[in-house]
This record gives sequence, structure tokens and C-alpha cells, in this order.
Amino acid sequence: MSPEIRRRRRSRGFRRLLRQGRRFRQDHPRWTVTIGVGAVVLACLGWSLWVVLGASRDLKEVDRQARVMRAALIRGDAAGARAALEAYQEAADRADATTHGVTWSVFGAFPLLGDDADGVATVAAVLADLGREGLTPVADAADEVTAESFQPVDHTFPLEKIAALEEPAARSERAFDAASERLAKVDSSGFAGPIASAFDSLEELVDDARSTLQSTYRAARLMPVVLGQGEPRNYLLVLQNNAESRSSGGLPGSLSLIRAQGGEVRITDQVDMAELGATPEPVLPLTDEEEALFGRILGTVGVDATLTPDFPRAADLIRARWQEVRGQRVDGVLFVDPVVVSYLLRAIGEVPVPGYAPVTAANVVARVENEIYALTPGTTEQSDYQEAVAKAVFDVFSDGYGSSAEVIRALVAGVQEGRVRMHFFSDDAQGEIAGTRIAGEFVDRTSGPPVVGVYVNDAGPTKMQYYLRQRAQLYSRRCTDGRQELGTSITFSNATPPRADTLPDTITGEFYPGNRTDPGQQLLVVYVSAPVGGEVVSVSVDGQAAGSPTVTTYAGREVATIGVLLDPGQSQTVDVLLRSGKGQEDDPHLEMSPGATPGSSNATARSACRAR
Repeated sequence: MSPEIRRRRRSRGFRRLLRQGRRFRQDHPRWTVTIGVGAVVLACLGWSLWVVLGASRDLKEVDRQARVMRAALIRGDAAGARAALEAYQEAADRADATTHGVTWSVFGAFPLLGDDADGVATVAAVLADLGREGLTPVADAADEVTAESFQPVDHTFPLEKIAALEEPAARSERAFDAASERLAKVDSSGFAGPIASAFDSLEELVDDARSTLQSTYRAARLMPVVLGQGEPRNYLLVLQNNAESRSSGGLPGSLSLIRAQGGEVRITDQVDMAELGATPEPVLPLTDEEEALFGRILGTVGVDATLTPDFPRAADLIRARWQEVRGQRVDGVLFVDPVVVSYLLRAIGEVPVPGYAPVTAANVVARVENEIYALTPGTTEQSDYQEAVAKAVFDVFSDGYGSSAEVIRALVAGVQEGRVRMHFFSDDAQGEIAGTRIAGEFVDRTSGPPVVGVYVNDAGPTKMQYYLRQRAQLYSRRCTDGRQELGTSITFSNATPPRADTLPDTITGEFYPGNRTDPGQQLLVVYVSAPVGGEVVSVSVDGQAAGSPTVTTYAGREVATIGVLLDPGQSQTVDVLLRSGKGQEDDPHLEMSPGATPGSSNATARSACRAR
């Protein structure tokens, strides 16, 4: 059949269909209307679906770019963060425009879809606002960090540039405050499951970012003052030794007095904490709770000032002893440990130590916490070495060595793991950090998430915790009448090498007055604290109930005291069941004394009081 014949037949067939269609519309007018309306409805549904899918794509892209930006900021890639922010802003603006158009308004009129549509529209608007006002100053600050604008030079920090961070940090903080307030006003109880989960997740992320920005704003406002703007200030840098565990992380060893004036920082004096001695009476009056829990040695023996997990209290005790013995005014105390020093050396590189071999990220912990005791029997030589390392690392840090982004990342990790803590004796300065992680407070506040604490003290006394491996987990079992039943499982392992009896007594503590262990053993006193208003329910060790555990109170929190004796190669697991206070339904947090190995068990668990 020729193409021309086929064309004619198709043309006649099409005209026949048109005639049949006209006859159908004449004979069935109501069906015609129905089909017409149906076509319109299908078109509307198709358009609506396209709008919904477009908004969904854009919001997913916002989420993806936010994660890309966060990752770029963490690794110090300012250009990558800026590119991700621009892509975020474009997607967020599209989503905001889509969810505030006519079609979206129609969704809001439907009874089953209204809450979800309004919630998604609010989220889109909040994300768009954050892209414009909240995240732009963050990207600007990243550019400055990458340009090394805040690096010290010859022990002097650029105060004006640091102070200039205050305004953009405050602007970003205000944007996140507004976002948090706006999200808090939304009732998400009627949202569909996936939308409710996404909304709750966004609320948590905004609150976390808000907290971080508050810290940044405070730091920008506080740092010039801390660095001696206006008048000189003195700070004690305390190098804690994790080889002898304390609730705060380690025994306070090397003390360095830092003088800050006009942005210039220098170490002006150094001494070992043990050289400050002991006194018959506590250097400061102790409370009944402190004496019951830690004994009078908390206040009478300088190296035991960090038996308490409350850093402000430990700082008070150390300052009082320093000023009594050395006579110099102290404006604040900074606590660090060799593990966070190793984090800094990853950024800085090898550091020469005058009179000794260089230290690196790979060897500094072993040399400061173990090898110096094995190789040098005299306490004076041990102290001299630790002071030399502390000064050498401080000097290269204050000379501006290393990438700013990597140094900041190291310090942030140290704060999160409990290895960096700070206390000021000025009410204004301390007020800037109160309630933040760096303050290290053991508080009796009922606000905030329920906190479970696990704190470890060496009862040897030894330097054996260099070989201690510790880990803990926290979980929320159930929620009853607004109270969570919490469980924490803590495992301790003694990783002492073979032939522990050949270790020197400077490590094992053998022959040391008051020592209660055989060579290679570790004797620990473990404190597990319930949240404020909560209680300790039960304690078991290696699956065996502890009977009636010793439970006292400290700062309004119940604390269980558990003894753990570990032979070389032995492990023990301590399980503690607790209850939170009434109305403490937020995700619970675990904090644990940091040890001699990198990492931390500090973590947040999911609350059983919140449906996910």
C-alpha cells in the first residue's frame, strides 16, 4: 500500500472519530462535563504532584548541601564551604518560593494535608532565612581562618581581628535563635511520620548549631579580654597526667604560669604540682559531701585537687595552693592532657624540645606518661622533662605554627572528649562560658538533658592507667511518667604488658606509701552519677549484683562508688541502672573521664520518652 493511500485512510479515520465524539457529547451531556472536569482534576493533580516533587527535590538538595558545607568546614576547606553555601541558598530559595505559592495554599486547605503542608512551608522558610543570615557569616569566618588571619606571630595574637568576629558571630547567632523560636511554635504532633521525623531532626540540628554559634560568639567577645586587652592577666596551664587517673582525667602534673598582655602570651614560671606540697588542713574548706566522697586529701594534697569531676572546684583548689606557695595572682586555670597535645601536634608537626629528643603526635603521650618514668627514677628529672615538653609545645603554638583549621579542629576534639577545660575567676569572664562543655561543671541544674557521669580515680597510687583501656555505653530503656530508666555499661581492661613485675616502681607504685596493689595491678575507684533529681537503682559487676552499693550525693546528684581491681590482662564490666529526674525526657548524655588513649565514650543516647 502506498504512503499516500495510508495517509488518506488515516485522515478519513480521524474525521470519523471526530464525528463520533460530537454525537457522544450531544447524546450524553453529563458524561461530557464529567470527563472535562476529570481532565481538569488530573491536570491539577499532575501540576500539584510536580510542585510537591519539586519542593521535595529542593529540600533534599538543601539537606545535602548543608552536609557538604559542614564537612568542608570541618576539614578546613573554605572554598568548598562557600560553594556548598551558594548551592544551599539556591535550593532553599526555590523550596521557599514553591511552598508559598498558590498550589501549596490549596494543599493547606485540605484537612489531612494542611498540617503537613504548613510544616513543610515553615521548614522551607526557616532554611532559606538561615542560608541568608545564619550561614553566610560562618562561611566568611571560614575564609578568614583559611587565610590564617587569627594566627599568632611571635607569641602575639591579633586582637583587633579576633574582636571583629563578634558582630558576624552575633548576627549568625540571632538568625539561629529566630529559627529555633519559629520551629518551637510549630505543633508537629499531627505531621505524617516521615515529615515528623524530618522536622524533629531539623529542630535538633538547629539547636546544636545554635549552641555552637553561642560558643563562637562568646569566644569572640571574651578572647581579647583573656589575651590581656586593657590589663595583664595570669593563667595556670595544668598538664594532667592520664597515667594516674583522676575524675577530671588525670593527676595535675606540670603547672605553667602564662602571662597575657596586649595579645602577647608567654610562660613566666613553671613548677610541678607535687612541689607545692601538702597541708595538714584543706587549702579551702571542704563540704561534707566532698569529704564523704573524696576524703580530706581533696583539699590537703595538691595532686589530688582533681579527684572531683567539677572543674571549677578543682581550679579553686589549685589556685589557692599556687597563690599560697608561689604568691602570684591567678586569673584563670586551663586544663589540658597529653592526648590533646598529640592532637595539636598532628596540626603542628614535630616539635623540638631543648635538651631532649623531639616530640611528635605519635610519641608524645608515651614519652610524657610512661617512658620518662621507666627511664628516669628521679622525680625532679621527670618533672623537668614534662615542663620542657609543655613549654616547647606552647611556644610553637603561640608562634603560629600549623594550620589554623587543623589546630581549631584539635582543640574542639579536646573539648568534646573532656581533655580541654577552662575556668575564670572573674564573674564576667566565667559567665561567658558557664553552661558550656569547656567549663566542665558538675552542676545541680535541672534544665537541659539528663547527664550520667562516669568518673575514674586511681586508688593505687600508680602510673598504671597508661595501660588502662576503658569504654562505656549509655542507653535509655524505657520511659515511665516522664522519667527515663537509664543503663550504663562500663568495661575496664588492664593492658599491662607481660612480665609486669619487671616494670619500675615509678610506674607500679610499689614501695610508695599507701600503695595497695601488687605490681601490674590496677585499683580503681569508679563513680557513677545519676542525673539531677534522679537515682541509682542497682549496680552489678561482671553480671553479679553488688548487693547494697555505696550511694551518696554530690551537688544534688546521687553517686554510686564502685571499687574495681584488675590483674594484668583482666577485664571487668560494671553495669549501673539509674533513673532520670521527673520530666527529663530529652536525649540523655554520657560523660566519662578521658583516658590515656585517643577517643572518648562521651555520647548522647536516644530517649525512650520520644517516639522516633
